[in-house]
Parts: sequence; C-alpha cells; structure tokens
Amino acid sequence: MKNLIQLFFWSCIFSTSQLAAQNAEVPFADFYVSTVGNDQWSGKLSEPNEARTDGPFATVNRAKKAVRLIKKDLYRNIFVLIRGGEYQLASTEVFTTLDSHYDSFQIVYKAYPSENPIFSSDQKITGWQLAKSVTNLPAKAKGKVFVAKMPEMPLGKERFYTLFDNGKLLTRARSNGFEPTKVMTGGDGGGVDWKGMVNSDRNSLWFPSGMIKNWTNLSDIEIFVQPNVGYVTNYLTLSSVDEKGGVAQTELPSTYPMGKIDKHLHAMDGGSCRVENVIDYLDSPGEWVVNTKEKLVYYWPENGTPGHVTFPQLANYILVDGHESGGIVRNIAFKDLTFTRAEREVITTKDIGLQHEWDMWNKSNAMVQFRDVEFCELSNCRLTNSGSAGVRLDLHAQSNLIKNNLIDYVGGTGILLCGYGPGKLNVNKSNRILNNQIHHCGEFYYQSNGIMLSQSGENIIQNNKLHHLPYDAIVLSGTRPMFFMLIGQNREQVGSLRTDEIAPEALYQDDTLKYNFNNFVYFSQWPKSSPYYHTRNNIVEDNEVFLVMQKCFDGNAIYLSDVGDGNIIRRNYIHHLNGVGMQQAIRTDAFIKNTTVAENVIYNCNGGGINLKYYENNAYNNIIADIHDIVYENSAGKTNRMFIGYFSIMDVFARDKMPPYTNCTIKNNIFYKVAPHNTFYRQGSIKGKLTELKLEECNIDKNLYFDVNLADHGKSAVSYYRTRGADANSIVADPLFRDVKNGDFRLNENSPAYQLGFKDIDMRRIGITSDYPSKFNDIVKGQLGVDFDQFKKLEILCLPKIGAAEKELKEADGI
Repeated sequence: MKNLIQLFFWSCIFSTSQLAAQNAEVPFADFYVSTVGNDQWSGKLSEPNEARTDGPFATVNRAKKAVRLIKKDLYRNIFVLIRGGEYQLASTEVFTTLDSHYDSFQIVYKAYPSENPIFSSDQKITGWQLAKSVTNLPAKAKGKVFVAKMPEMPLGKERFYTLFDNGKLLTRARSNGFEPTKVMTGGDGGGVDWKGMVNSDRNSLWFPSGMIKNWTNLSDIEIFVQPNVGYVTNYLTLSSVDEKGGVAQTELPSTYPMGKIDKHLHAMDGGSCRVENVIDYLDSPGEWVVNTKEKLVYYWPENGTPGHVTFPQLANYILVDGHESGGIVRNIAFKDLTFTRAEREVITTKDIGLQHEWDMWNKSNAMVQFRDVEFCELSNCRLTNSGSAGVRLDLHAQSNLIKNNLIDYVGGTGILLCGYGPGKLNVNKSNRILNNQIHHCGEFYYQSNGIMLSQSGENIIQNNKLHHLPYDAIVLSGTRPMFFMLIGQNREQVGSLRTDEIAPEALYQDDTLKYNFNNFVYFSQWPKSSPYYHTRNNIVEDNEVFLVMQKCFDGNAIYLSDVGDGNIIRRNYIHHLNGVGMQQAIRTDAFIKNTTVAENVIYNCNGGGINLKYYENNAYNNIIADIHDIVYENSAGKTNRMFIGYFSIMDVFARDKMPPYTNCTIKNNIFYKVAPHNTFYRQGSIKGKLTELKLEECNIDKNLYFDVNLADHGKSAVSYYRTRGADANSIVADPLFRDVKNGDFRLNENSPAYQLGFKDIDMRRIGITSDYPSKFNDIVKGQLGVDFDQFKKLEILCLPKIGAAEKELKEADGI
C-alpha cells in the first residue's frame, strides 16, 4: 500500500512537472492561428502535429467563429494567439455583437510571444516585361520601364492608388508642382462667407499651357491640390480638359475653390497643385502608372527589374462594428499585431467631411476601425507603411483604450475619435489614448492630424509622443455654426448634422452674403448652437510634441475649434516647431470658451506660443520660452517675417461684451524672451500704429517676464502693460532655469517665480513612459536616427532665421 501511495505521488509530480514544462514551451491559448495552419483543424495546437492531421487555424476569421462557440458561460479572458508571418486579407475582418464578451473580461487576439504577425492585403502583379514602345513616355525613361497586365481586380475595385515593391511604397508618376493661373473667390470654411463657399466654382482648375492634357484615360488621372488655402489637400479625378482654354474639370468638387494662392502657402515645390498617374511624367526610377483603359501597369524599378510588386486590396483591415446590427460590441482586444500596406482613401459622393475635411465622418478609411463599441482595446500594435489612416473610433465609442502603439508613415490621420454630428447623441466619449508614438502620418493627405477628436468628449489623451508631422499634432474639433443650416450642397460637415434633434432657433442661417460676425458672436447665435458641441471635458496632458507643421500653413501643435466647455490642456511639452507656415503651440479658435491651458512648457517655436480667444479661455502656470519669427518668401520674391506673440489675445472679447462674472485670465506664467525685437503679446495695427492687442480686456497678473538680450530685460514693456490695466503684481526677473540651453526647465530653489505663486511643472510625467515597447523605440531610432529627439540636435534644426521687415498676417476668422 505504501509503495502504491509513493508511486501515485511521484506520478502526480511527474505529470505536473511534465505539464509545467509543456506550458513553458507553448503559451496557453484557447485557439492558435498560423500561416501554416488549416481552418479544418481544431486550432488547439500551436503548430501542426507530425501527421499533419491537426494544428492551428489558418485565419483569424476561423478563430473568431470558434470563439463564438465556446464563450458562453466562460467567465474569463479568452485568448487567440497568432503566430508570426504575414496574413493576406482578401476582405475586411468584421467583428460584430456576436463576438462580444462578458463585462470585466476580454477576447484577446494577440501575437504569439516573441513573434510578429503582420496583416496586409497584397495582390501580386506578375508577368513584367520591358516596355518596347509607350506613347508619351519621356525620353529618359525609354528602355527602363517595365509593363504588366493588371490582374483581375477584387469585387468593387476598378483601380489601385498605391503600389509596393518588396514592401516599399512607390511614388506614382507626377508632374512638378504648378500654380493655377486664375484667382478663384469663395469661402474657406472659416465661418464668414458661407454663400461664397457654396456658390463658388469648385470643379474648375485653370492651368498653365501644356501642364494638363485631354488624355484618353482621364478617369485614371488625379490632381493633388491645395484648394485656395494652406491647410487642406484634395485628390480629385479629372472629368474633362479644355487644352485650348486652359481649364480642367474634376469629377467631384474640391473642398474650396482651386485658385492661385501665394507662394508662402504652398505645401509642395513649385506650386499648390500637381498631376498624378500620367505616363508623360513617368521620368524617375521608382515611379509607376496604371492605365485601366489599356489594363496595363507601367513601372520604372529602382533596381533595374521589378521585385515582388503588389497593390493593396483593402483600406480597412479590422472593423469592430455594432452599428450594422444595431448593437454595441464589447470587450475585444488586439495586441502586439502589425498592420501594413493598405490602400489610400478615395473621396466619393457619399462622403461627409469633418472640419476643413481634415478627415471624413464615419468612413472606413483606417486600417483598424471601431464603431459602436465599448471596452475594446488596441495596444502594443504597429500601424505602418500604408496609404490609409491608422485607427479610428466612430459614432458610439465609449471606454475604449488605444495604448502603446506605433503609428508611422500612414496616409491619413493617426488616431481619430469621431462622434455623431451636432444633435442629442453624445455617445463618443470616455476613451483613453495613452502612450502612443505617432510620426509621419498624412503621407498622402497633408492636412491629416496625429490625433483628432471630432464631436467626442470626456477622453484622456495622455503621454503620447507626436513628431515629424505635416500638420497639427492634436486637434479637438466640432462643427462650425455656419453649417447648422447651410443652404446648398456642401461635402464639409453638413451631412453629419442631426437637424431634427436641434432646436429650431439653433438652425439659424444669416441670409446675407456674409455673417454679421459681431451679432453672431455676441450672444445672438453662438450660444444657441454651442449646446450641440460634444467635444467637451477632454483632458490633453503629458504629451510631447515637436517638429510638426512640416508641410502645411496655418496650424498648431495643439488646436481647439468649435468645442464645448471644460477642455483642459495641461502639462504638455511642445518644443522645436520649425515649420514655415503660420503656427502656434496651443491655439483656442473659432467659437470656444471655458478652456484651461495650464502647466505647459513651450520652447523654441516659430510663430506663436498660446492663443486665447473670446472669454473664459484661461492660461495658468505655463512656461513660454524662445518664440521667434516665421520667415518666408512670397510670390513677389519678398522675404517677410511674421510673429504671433508669446500670447495672442487679439480676439478676446471687450469686457463689456463678456457675459457677467466672466473674464480671460493669464496668470502665473513665465515669459522667457530671446529675440529683443519681438514683443511678449501679439501686435496689431491700431490707428496706424503697431500695438500689443487687448491687454486691458484680460485679467493679466502675477506673471514673470524676462528678456534675455534687452538691457532692461523687459521692464519698460511691463511698465507699459500696467498703464493698460495689466500686470499690477507681475515682475521682471530671470526665472533661473537650471539649464535652459540643454532643455532643463526646472527652477532653482531661489527662483523669483515662486514669489508669484508659480508651481513646479513635473516634466518627468511628460512623454511616453517606460511601459512603451522598447522594440518600437528601436524601430523609430532606426528610421530617424538615434538622436532624432535629442535636444541639441533639435536646437540645430530649429535655429531662428533672420527676418526682414515685419508684415502683419492675421489668420482668417475661425480657421
């Protein structure tokens, strides 16, 4: 008996040890997916058995169906581990309410440990031959261009807009930039000329002789254009060309008219427009053209012969969607996955633009999309090298988490939160966007932002690192009042409004050519529309932003426009903004109030520091250091400089126009000025004299001012401010930074700023945390250099330019 007990004991130990060893080798999962799997197998094994009669699934779709069968009454997390390798998607993987899990638990689709599953939608192009004779091919390309037949296209797809060779994104053949030959009038979405915008010609492009021709395949040919402004780009297909008259028509209207604009607004070399996908301009290695009329693809390979050439079948890879079934999808997570090489967005007649068409409302133009979801997650994933955008959360989206991701080299927005348009449905909220790194988004649509919130509230945007972007880093946006009952056809914003839920008095439309702007703003109309602004009570904190505004004009690091009350912009580090377009670090704009800007560190920026508008937009305890001129050359060849001030308060209400017991407060801030010819506050012309604006309208006090290079260090300026009712208790003194020349903005213990009530800003909390995947840090350093974010290197990149005579450039109302 004793021997039997001992035998049983040792057999149990052996079995337990064997199981532990097995578990140590194969991580637990409910199901496995592998590139060598089979959807006819059980999915219970991490790799095929020796007899190849069982093993992992081959697709996530099959694993998803298997999970549906086991999840009932399973009150724990369910895991699907995906082995390394590349998975080709032929259709979007859709998760519905059938794929939800119980609250407090998740269904997790994640990478097998130490492996890298990659999702793409490649379709290969084969049969390449050296082209013998191609009409209109430039002489320098002859004998170097290969041609292949277009493969059979996926259902619903007529052509492709991006092409890859061995995974590298190729450049579509394009002309040099050119300037339209005609000035076109019309609005720009700023809120002051709605009739001009609706009634303007937005389909005509007047071009220089010979630049555009009446090619036989016009439906393949696109123009890439900045329509009258420096902060929007469109891709538009040609419908007709009058070569003799020098005017082309586009299939769809542009956002704003396509007229001649000044050189300083150009986002591309040579002008505000170019033509793409034309054989006449296939003149450099790495370029390609597709001709759907001939069913041929032309390509000049960099390495002499085509490699593995592919185009994407899809723009949207993962769609978690409760909307179609009328429900809410809950508790699905995607972790440690890579998504790449998706198709570029194409504008259609059904699209509805967000503000300035920086993105589109409720559209599947991102690699990962969540719509009508709660408690879902995307973490530790990489979204990269793609024509489409990164990730978006649409319509009803609450309590979701986007964390620890790397989003790089994508065609559109990095992360978008997009709720319903103005109405009563305030259901896009309470999401967390944490600890992501985003760079080089907007590779196709230059106006794309790093992170954008549209009609979305109560979110936390924290510890993100955003850099090397063509336009803004973080945008909080709503809907312009001019769109609440705009009369006429317009793609931008109008279609998203839920007019049957809006009070009749808020659907006001001024029946004049232009708004009576003062009547509109001062209690007449704006307060009636503002209750429908759902971008409210967001917290944007501890983010690091640098090297944004690299292509576009009139933007900002952090921007708020037409949003609700209660947004907080706190403890962000915004530094080294060297864009040549009009820019500010933090800007409250258009119809906005009750915003707090506090504890931010702003350093070495062209243009401006903080912009406050109207009233109850307040700034406390910020450091604004070394703001300097933007220097640019206009079309006449004249060099100008523009300076928007450490603070711009030019649009603050006069005190008699503010509601009772309200104000605009600027208090306990440190102004550290380096360029002696600049002022602390933005200037404007008053009775022909350049004057710092609106000081008497604000509550400005207990600030520390210091001009490094002026003999009096700013005392005369502060004395002048006191004559205008500001800064009664402010001081002029060196703030005694520990080492500002090396980016250390901590104050020495004896700093005079403490006497004014200044509180230390804990910069250790800013930027991505140690929780961020080290592999992603290594990838970015490999892309941009090991010192891409080092203070000394950024100082060299952002040396101030020497300015010429000053020219005041006022931003358009409500841009």
